[in-house]
Amino acid sequence: MAVTGSSTDANGDQLLVSLQTPYENVTEILGFTDSITGESTSCYYTKDYRWGIDGVTYSDWVPLTDANLQMLVLNPANKFWIEYRYTQVGDCTLTFVSIALEIVTDGGVICKIPQLDCGGVDGCSGALNLAFDCCDGGWNPYDISRAGQMYTQLSAMASNLFGFCVKYYKTKADQRSQDVILKEYSLFDVIKSGEVKIMVPDNELPTRDIQFNPLMMDFPVQFEIHIVKSAFEAIFGIGSKPQMRDYLYFEQFMNRMYEVDAVAEADDFMYTGSYWRVSLVTYQQRTNVGYDNTVDGLAAETSTEALVSNVEEKFRVERENEFKDVRKPNEYNTIGSQANDYVRRSLNKKMTITEENVYNQWTIISKYHYALGTLIDGSVGVKYRYTGGWTATDDRAFSFWFRPQYVTPIGINVSINSITNSNGNAMITTPGLPAGIAAINIKAGDWVVVTGASSYNGIQLVKSIDTLTTLTLDTPFIDGIITGTAKFNKEVSNTLISYDTNVVPTLSFVQLTYTQNWFIIKLNDIYYKYDLGTLSLIKGKWYSAVININNLAKQLSLFLYNAVEIAGSINPDRTADLTNIYTNTQTVPAISVPGDYVWKLLGCKSDLTNIRIWSEPIAEGLQELILSQYVVKDSHLALLLDNGSPELMLPTVTNPR
Repeated sequence: MAVTGSSTDANGDQLLVSLQTPYENVTEILGFTDSITGESTSCYYTKDYRWGIDGVTYSDWVPLTDANLQMLVLNPANKFWIEYRYTQVGDCTLTFVSIALEIVTDGGVICKIPQLDCGGVDGCSGALNLAFDCCDGGWNPYDISRAGQMYTQLSAMASNLFGFCVKYYKTKADQRSQDVILKEYSLFDVIKSGEVKIMVPDNELPTRDIQFNPLMMDFPVQFEIHIVKSAFEAIFGIGSKPQMRDYLYFEQFMNRMYEVDAVAEADDFMYTGSYWRVSLVTYQQRTNVGYDNTVDGLAAETSTEALVSNVEEKFRVERENEFKDVRKPNEYNTIGSQANDYVRRSLNKKMTITEENVYNQWTIISKYHYALGTLIDGSVGVKYRYTGGWTATDDRAFSFWFRPQYVTPIGINVSINSITNSNGNAMITTPGLPAGIAAINIKAGDWVVVTGASSYNGIQLVKSIDTLTTLTLDTPFIDGIITGTAKFNKEVSNTLISYDTNVVPTLSFVQLTYTQNWFIIKLNDIYYKYDLGTLSLIKGKWYSAVININNLAKQLSLFLYNAVEIAGSINPDRTADLTNIYTNTQTVPAISVPGDYVWKLLGCKSDLTNIRIWSEPIAEGLQELILSQYVVKDSHLALLLDNGSPELMLPTVTNPR
């Protein structure tokens, strides 16, 4: 098995194709066309893609089809980054050549832009068309005044033709700050800005090499430019000239700012002085340079702030994130005594916190877990201090480890006689509902799995028990068509985590629930159901879950993992890797959840530990690493961290003597 360049030759080989520069101004994608050599009916690529707007955070992988691309809702103000994943099926040699997206831009233009691996160098050249208008009369070489005028004109012409524009910021000394002893001014004001053409002697722009001095690394400190007087005076007025504390921005070529360090008149033809020699040094923001309180001065202030940034401010967020990752306050401060618990606002004393090490490759994933089964189903075990929701432009992710502890996960089958309309909901009539503990009584809030019905097959929520033979589902009535073998059975559900109001009756905005064969995520008033299919969650076995809410890509994804036991090992849990056993991504509308409510753990037939709420979706390739962390590395991305540690029971001693 080998991947060479853009070629693969074995079943399971993968190619990850990414862009060096993003698409821009894209409003819609109509489809794609790619070129693959070597494909056949028995050997081909399966294709997936993911996308984002910053080249760092991407959506989850979904199949690469025209239909999925057409479903994307794009904002032309954002850049469009896309990555492709090609997975080989069969043994042969396949080579990826190119791929092209058919896109619609914000101007309504439909274009198809091929993306391929280009090893050559592409450039362009242009031609300048010049027109010279000669003055009347000939040139008198003995007329010195005419020669000076012509030299000035030639200088201005050369500047107009071969100079390039910079953004120049003109300052003047604040007369109130003059020092008659030192013969200087201590304060300066920026009075105006404008575009001025400059010339660089011999076109020698400063080198980009970094220079080293005893204090730090720096760029070259000084270089010279020429500014033609007529060009400068046309912008800032007759008689104006460059002076110290002026600064300018080189947008073209360099994208840097410099300030004027010295100014001198050139010893050019006949001392005409048609231009200034200006020495520049690297720009520094100075506290003694302000802005004139005029329209031009305020405009110069706005444009300067847009160009420069304070180094401390630029790295402030990254620095704070680094401090959080090192200190990990939201993890190391989780254990307290009674009211001093930094994460949990309340902890049910009836709930047992069990000490048990859970391993992955000899690494401890968890030391403690909540035994939620020691509480009555639905009762509150933990209330957290974190009370945040999220907006329709925010993303979220949830991760946790759980172990089913249900005694009888599935109830007996109950035949369905008919399905009728009950105030807009589907009502099921049966020969008789189960009674007795052994049969698992059915009550409102339970989940039942229906089969043999035309419109209600799958897991459904019980809204109410009406009589001994009828129950109503929390599902709109569609039709009453059933087969002769229509039936349902109850699946014991475990609602682990909820986000509710703190009043009675509570209103739930988020609920995470699982049964033996289903996983259900409630967001606001909608239940998103995941059929685990042939996967059955076994009692007494640890599983881990990752839930991604990507509002940009409008995706809700569920990932389930477990540890594969190796037969014959002394401790199977210590010699196992995390294995992805279920992945499903649903397309959902942008979801927002209001803030300032209560995140809770609820009593159910399950063990639970390592509960985390993240501010960003977790990329599929990083999920196994993050689920294996007992101490979280990227602490700044975690909004809630709970390892299930017990409270400290020692009293506070103010005077140890």
